[in-house]
Amino acid sequence: METKIDNYLREEKQIDSELVREMLIKKITKHDDILQEFMQWLEARSYEHARVVIDGYNAQKIYELAPQLDGIGVYNFLVTLRDEPQEAQAIINEGFITK
Repeated sequence: METKIDNYLREEKQIDSELVREMLIKKITKHDDILQEFMQWLEARSYEHARVVIDGYNAQKIYELAPQLDGIGVYNFLVTLRDEPQEAQAIINEGFITK
C-alpha cells in the first residue's frame, strides 16, 4: 500500500524528495479510515466514495472548497481536521489561503 502511494507521489506528483514523500505517507496512513478512502480515490480518481465525515466535512466538500488541492492534499487535510480541528477550521475560514 505504501509503495503504491510512494509511486503516486514520485511519478505523478513528481516529488523527488524522499523525506517529503515519507512525511506525506506518514500522515495519510495515520488513520485507517482516511487511508482506505484515499486508496479508493487513488484507484477511481473520484470522490464519489467519500464516506469519512469529520466535523461535517468529507473529501468531496474539502475539494469543492479548495479545488487547488490534489487527492493527497484533500485526504491529508482530513487528517488535519481530525487531529487539529481548530487549526483546520481556521484554514477553512480563511479560504485555504496559503502563505
